[in-house]
Amino acid sequence: MAFKQITFNYPKPDEYLGQFDNEQLQGTHTYDGPEDMWIFVDKETKKLAPSAYMEYEEGMDFQPAPHLEKVYVDCDEHPIICALQECDFEDEQLEQITETLPNGSQYLTYKDPPPEHTYEKFDIEYDFDAKTFKKVASSIEGGREHYPWKQPHVKWPHVRKHRNSLLAGTDHKVKSDMPTDLSTAWSTFRQELRDLPVKYGDSFDAEITAAGSGYSVDDELSFAKADLGDYITADAMKVTVTTVDGSGAITGIKLSNNQAINDGNDIVIGREAKEYADATYTTSSAGTGAKFKIHKCQRYAAWKVLYPSSPCGTI
Repeated sequence: MAFKQITFNYPKPDEYLGQFDNEQLQGTHTYDGPEDMWIFVDKETKKLAPSAYMEYEEGMDFQPAPHLEKVYVDCDEHPIICALQECDFEDEQLEQITETLPNGSQYLTYKDPPPEHTYEKFDIEYDFDAKTFKKVASSIEGGREHYPWKQPHVKWPHVRKHRNSLLAGTDHKVKSDMPTDLSTAWSTFRQELRDLPVKYGDSFDAEITAAGSGYSVDDELSFAKADLGDYITADAMKVTVTTVDGSGAITGIKLSNNQAINDGNDIVIGREAKEYADATYTTSSAGTGAKFKIHKCQRYAAWKVLYPSSPCGTI
């Protein structure tokens, strides 16, 4: 059995866990492992099977399960495939980049994500006729083919579902007879959960720029999708008046139907920051003169979202 190091370049997406390679970036990695090996492919799906590889001598006479095909891999010819089988790096060996999140914490990721953080290993197909591993097309015409990109492990629907579950699970936590500091802590925790989509840019927020007069609590103002650049998922975003002063000037509001559009992978569509100053709205309210700035920050990928800690120390 012989081991070797192989330094190679490999295509990578435009960003970590991205699904596009419009910039045609490449990473560099050094494989450190056996010079050849046997891996296993599911005969039906033709995809790499979740089975450990075998070194060449060890696997020569090995007979796999009936649904698997044993495939020989020369690591000089297929260094990415071999690197995906062998964890051949330590985190401290890789250069990292830092991003500051809305809550002030630091998110660390790799400058050059290693192959196992770049490709979806078990989505790679083997062509039994051509005896090679199939690649998929680039996101741009004439771009380099590549193995299937690593898929995001968390998406915004998961964040919202978990956020809603945490809210539902803490509905009973705020009691009228509990100590004020504890009641405040639970109320703050729950409000931070509600604010997550706005804070991380997956939903729009509204800022009162002119309070107007003559409004009443529960008045509704509707901002049409077309007036917000078709940038929301609903047909219209609603602003509901929650508090007014003695003249009917709006002092408090709540929003609904304010989710931004999303391509499903949290990567491109709907990500950029948007602002609509003095946005147009319709209402049946008797009030007049209220003005709003509708805006959102650049959306952060769902896997970067940090949930607030509850007063009992759990997430």
